[in-house]
Amino acid sequence: MGQDKSQLVYYQKPQREHLVDLLRPYCQAVFWSVNPDQAAALTDDGQPFIVDALAIRSPLNGILSAFRHDPLAAWLVVACDMPLLTSRSVEALLTNRDPTRLATVFYDSTGQEPEPLLGIYEPAFAAVADRAVADGQLSPRQILQSQPVQLLTVPDVRELTNVNDLVARHALIR
Repeated sequence: MGQDKSQLVYYQKPQREHLVDLLRPYCQAVFWSVNPDQAAALTDDGQPFIVDALAIRSPLNGILSAFRHDPLAAWLVVACDMPLLTSRSVEALLTNRDPTRLATVFYDSTGQEPEPLLGIYEPAFAAVADRAVADGQLSPRQILQSQPVQLLTVPDVRELTNVNDLVARHALIR
């Protein structure tokens, strides 16, 4: 996109701040997942964040970095590029969570594959993902496809809309 997607404004504030407000009622704490460059640019506004701990370019970096921060926690993961996400989908995840599975996620917008960037990851996922990374597999979707996970149908598929480029952003804000 050429800019930090978490800083895009959809609801009169940067998306990452909007997501903190959305998630706060459901979480003991809400963390931003940031790379080292983003961390260096953050001012002390009191918002906790977790810096990517691995030298990989994958959403797994943020997920595994969260587990390094607290390996016993189940982590609710929400991508910053889903501006249509509402509490309805968050509540569906929480209500239908299966902690005996490695993760609880929705099917993606095609209804065929897991959507890895909106889900709850259980502590046991960390070891599986660490092994996958060691084997060179950096796709969280592929890991989810090969493991026992709870797959749900999202209440409104539009909430999974990803905005990853300027064309998609302009189409959304029209």
